[in-house]
Amino acid sequence: MPKETFNGSLRRFLYSKKGLAIPLTYLILFSSLIVIISLTYSFAVTKIGAESSILKVSIAKQNMLNLDNAIRSVAWSSEASKVVYMDDCGGLFETKPTAKNLLINFTDEQTFYTVVFNSSVGKIHYKLEPFNDNYVGLFLKGDSKSIVNKTSSTITQLHFEAGNDSQELTLSYRPLATTALIGEEDGKPLNLIRIYIINLNSSPNLTFRENFYLKVTSVNVTVATYSYNFSQQVSSLALKASFNGEALSTVWLKISSNTNGAYVKIEVVTCNIKVQRVVL
Repeated sequence: MPKETFNGSLRRFLYSKKGLAIPLTYLILFSSLIVIISLTYSFAVTKIGAESSILKVSIAKQNMLNLDNAIRSVAWSSEASKVVYMDDCGGLFETKPTAKNLLINFTDEQTFYTVVFNSSVGKIHYKLEPFNDNYVGLFLKGDSKSIVNKTSSTITQLHFEAGNDSQELTLSYRPLATTALIGEEDGKPLNLIRIYIINLNSSPNLTFRENFYLKVTSVNVTVATYSYNFSQQVSSLALKASFNGEALSTVWLKISSNTNGAYVKIEVVTCNIKVQRVVL
């Protein structure tokens, strides 16, 4: 091709709209594709991270439910034990045997108040890795009441709490009160109020990550007895319980009495549970 003809053709191509449109179109398409790929990647990473957090929280929940089942299965049977496997949930597992001071008052809310229990009962928790959902205040088992008096109500309190820098999944136990007429003494009805308490004080301070095995042992069961003599008729008496001076709850218990009054016997039945690590 003659040089003049080639130069003319090239000049016409460079100055033509069609010649510029093609590479410009490809440039726009390429830039758009890069943006789409970047957005898709960011979304995928975010979604995978969120799903990973949900999975870890689910593992922590199942671990604590399994631990609770083990504790309740050996409770009230001295020296009974059970081993439970705790899967890796990414969080920090801790036992706090001296946490949660439980105070129980026996009262008619008019003439007398008397303390029948005042001691820490301990708790166990996971410090979870940060995640987007806010579960603080959510109970997986039980509720916020510090004492219950229905056998249909669980004594387990498994719930989410706010930690210093993350949410915590906490397992602890509240007292259960029952009442029954068991006879007569000196012409007065004899009432038995029994308070059941699971105490984790016998456990060592533990701090673990990843996966491990725990041995749950019912060390022993102790009973503290208190007796009260009422010279007038009484229809109900109250137990008021609180943890660390907060979350005050009251249960009213029916009392059988006559014109001579009533006898009331209180038994505080405490099951001491030990949670320790074992290597299998």
